Amino acid sequence: MSELQAVSKAASGMKIPIVDIGPFLAGEPGALERAAGQVGEASESLGFFFLCNHGVPQSLIDRTFEQTERFHTLPLERKMEVKVLAHNIGYLPLGGQTQRSYSLLYGESKYPDRSASFFMRRDYPAGHPDRLARKSWVYDNRWPRDLPGFRQTLVEYFETLTVLSEKVLTLQSAALGLPPDYLPKHEAFSPPVHILRLLHYPPRDPALDGQFGIGPHTDYGYGSILAQAKVPGLEILTRDGEWIEAPALPGHLLFNNGDMCQVWTNDRFRSAPHRVINKSGETRYSIPFFVSTRLDVTLACLPTCQGPGNPPKYAPISYGEHYARLRQQNFDLPK
Repeated sequence: MSELQAVSKAASGMKIPIVDIGPFLAGEPGALERAAGQVGEASESLGFFFLCNHGVPQSLIDRTFEQTERFHTLPLERKMEVKVLAHNIGYLPLGGQTQRSYSLLYGESKYPDRSASFFMRRDYPAGHPDRLARKSWVYDNRWPRDLPGFRQTLVEYFETLTVLSEKVLTLQSAALGLPPDYLPKHEAFSPPVHILRLLHYPPRDPALDGQFGIGPHTDYGYGSILAQAKVPGLEILTRDGEWIEAPALPGHLLFNNGDMCQVWTNDRFRSAPHRVINKSGETRYSIPFFVSTRLDVTLACLPTCQGPGNPPKYAPISYGEHYARLRQQNFDLPK
């Protein structure tokens, strides 16, 4: 069976929509409207959708996975040299996160989540104007020593996914009846404060019933773009209360809405609960790219998501306020 046939077989009957954005990226007439309609429908129903023909080179995705494995197979003492400090940048070891905020809704995490992570944000060079001006969105990444190519690959992937995220925001803007550049040019994304996370899931311990790779949760920010390696494990809760597995489709990226997207759109776009259970018996890697607004910009209900009989359901809130509360509950940072 060819890789294309395998993808087609996996996609048949699947409950996760697939949106081909190739014609939109190529500028074909009417493609923006068609893709926006599909993105809007998927965002309102499941809250997850696959992107194909997305323009991200598979070779770059593969190299990023190679660097992910390379980092996580370093000795623990090497990784702890760049351990997470104040802003979730650097290495978070096994047991450093347990999803507690949603346990009453979607199932309790009885043990610390069985995953380890490396976090990075946009890499501002020494002479960048925002760094010189001490802007609040400039952070210092914590790069491991003596790992040639690691930083360069991650920065390239980060910048490539930043461009793709702008395209998705364009489609969601149009889907919401807003000008296509409304979200990409909004103050909240000027600049965006995205996060790349390199996740390592060891095989699940069969003796620990109820242990997750990452427990049931919704993503905190605006959304996420996920590349999965060949080992599946991600499960999504549908509106009907069914947990469905997201296959690792070759050549596809998975987008999902986060909490701030749901708040901003007044529940029109869904932030879907999801979890990771590595039942494969193999090591699993994933590289989620979190699409995030600035921490200091307050988000109020979008104009096309409210009206007579549909008042705003949420008080205006910044991502910084939302994130601070959840981070305190769910992360056990190393001392």
